[in-house]
Amino acid sequence: MGIGEALGGLALFLMGQSQAASALQGLGGSSFRRLLVRATGRVERALAVGTFLSLFVQSGSALIASAISLIEAGILGPASGLSLSVGAILGATAALQLVAFHVYALALPMIALGYALSLVPFGRRVGPAIGGIGLLFFGLELLTQAFAGLQQSPLFRLLLGSLESTPALGFLLGLGFAALVQSANATAALALALVSSGAAGLPLGVAMVLGGNAAAPLPALWVALRGGTAGRRVAYLHLLFKLALAVLGVLALPWLVALVRWLGGDPAREIADAHTFFNLVAAFAIVPLARPLARWGERLWPERGGTISPKYLSEEALGQPEIAFSLALREVVRIGDQVLKMATIAQECLSQGQGGAEEIAYHEDKVDRLTHAVVLYLAQLYPKGPSERSMNLLLLANELEHLGDLWRHLLKQQDKLQASGLEFSREGRGELVEAVRKVRERLQQALTALATARNELAEEVLQGRSQMEETLRSLRQAHLARLADGRPESQASSSAHLDMLATLDAIDAGVSRVAELTPRIFA
Repeated sequence: MGIGEALGGLALFLMGQSQAASALQGLGGSSFRRLLVRATGRVERALAVGTFLSLFVQSGSALIASAISLIEAGILGPASGLSLSVGAILGATAALQLVAFHVYALALPMIALGYALSLVPFGRRVGPAIGGIGLLFFGLELLTQAFAGLQQSPLFRLLLGSLESTPALGFLLGLGFAALVQSANATAALALALVSSGAAGLPLGVAMVLGGNAAAPLPALWVALRGGTAGRRVAYLHLLFKLALAVLGVLALPWLVALVRWLGGDPAREIADAHTFFNLVAAFAIVPLARPLARWGERLWPERGGTISPKYLSEEALGQPEIAFSLALREVVRIGDQVLKMATIAQECLSQGQGGAEEIAYHEDKVDRLTHAVVLYLAQLYPKGPSERSMNLLLLANELEHLGDLWRHLLKQQDKLQASGLEFSREGRGELVEAVRKVRERLQQALTALATARNELAEEVLQGRSQMEETLRSLRQAHLARLADGRPESQASSSAHLDMLATLDAIDAGVSRVAELTPRIFA
C-alpha cells in the first residue's frame, strides 16, 4: 500500500466522521438546542453540557458553532460559551477511544447495516449514523495498513526520522493538518495510525495530538468571523487558551509521554489516552479561568458602536418561552452593567470633586431605553410563560431603572452645591465617598449574583443591609456633630449632605430588593 491508499483511508475517515455527526445531530433535533440553553449560568454547568452533548454528536466543531450562535443571541455568556467550547472538544474524544478498541472487524457490517436501515422508514435517521461510524472505522484501518506499507519507502523513513528528532515539527505537522481538515479527531487518528503501524514513535504521535488540539477551535473561529464581536471574542479566547496549553504540553512532552505509557495499553490506546488527557486538563483549567479570560477578552476586543438599543431581545424566540426568558435575563444583566457604570462614575466624580452630569446622563438614558424594551418584551412573553419568573424579572428591571435615577440624583446634589459656590467639608466628603464605595460594592455583589445565578451571594447582600443602615446612621450622627461644633462648611453643605445620605440609603434598599428578587428568577 502507498500514498493513494493512505489518502483514501483518510478520506473515508473524514466522510464517516462528517456523516455520523450530521446524522446524530439530526437525531437530537431541537432537544440538543434546549440542552444548550441550560448551559447558561455557572461555567461548570456549561462545561458539563458541552461534554455531554458532544459525547452523542461526536462533532465538537459543530456543537461550538451552535454555541457561537447562542452567544451572539445573548443566551450564553462569554464565560459559559468558552467553557462549553472546551467541553465540546472533550466529549468528541470518545470517538477515538472507541477506535482504540480495534473494532475494525465491525466496520463493513456496520456500513452494510447502516445502508439497509436507511432504505426503510423507521431507520432513515439512525442508518446514516451507523454507516458513518462504520466508514470511520474502515477508513482508519486502511490508513494504518497504508502507513505500515510505506515504511518500506526510504523517503518516508527519512521524513519521519526528521520529525522524530524534533518534537516541535511534529506539533506543527499536527497543527497544520488539523487546520487543513478542520478536525482535531482526524489529526489524532492520523497519529494513531502512524504509531499503531510502527511507522512513528509515541513522542511524535503525542506531539501531533497536541498540535491538532491547538487548532481544534479554528473551525468555530471561521464561523464566528462572519458574526458579531461576542462570538469572535469567545472563539479567539478558545484558540489562544488551547494554543497556550498545547505549547506547555510540548515543553513537558517527555513527562506527558511517560504518563500515557504508565496508563498502559497498546500504541493505539496510548494515543487515544493522550488525546483525552489533554482535553481533560483543558476542562479542569477552564473552570477557574473562564471568567477572568472573558473579562480580559472584553477589554481586548470591545464592542464597537455606541447605539442605545437592545442587544439580546429576539422576536423569533418568543415562540420558545425558555429561550426568550434567557434572552430577557441577559438584557436585564446588561441594564445592571449600565447602572454599575453609573455608580462608578458617581464614586469617581464625588472623590475628585468634579461634575459628571453628561456622562452619567448618557448611561441613564441607556438604562431607561433598555428597560422600556425589556418591559415590552416581557409583556409579550408573559401569557406564554414562565409567567411568575417573567413578572419577577420585570420587577427587577424596574428596580434597576429606579437605581439609575437615584445615582444621577446623587451626583446632581454635588453639582447643585458647587454651582452655588459651596463645598463639602473635607471630613464630610471623605465620609460620602466611603459610603458610595460601600454601596457600589454591594450593588456589584447583587449584580454578580444575578449574572451567575448564585443565590448565596444574593443572601449575603440581604444580610448586609442592616450593617449598611447602621453605617449611614453613624454618618448622619458624625455630620450632626460637626454642625454642633459650628463648622462653616458643614453648615453650608448640610442640606446636600443629608440628602445624599438619604439617597444612598434608598439606593442600598434598592440593591437589597434586587438581591431579594434574584432567587425568584432562578426558581
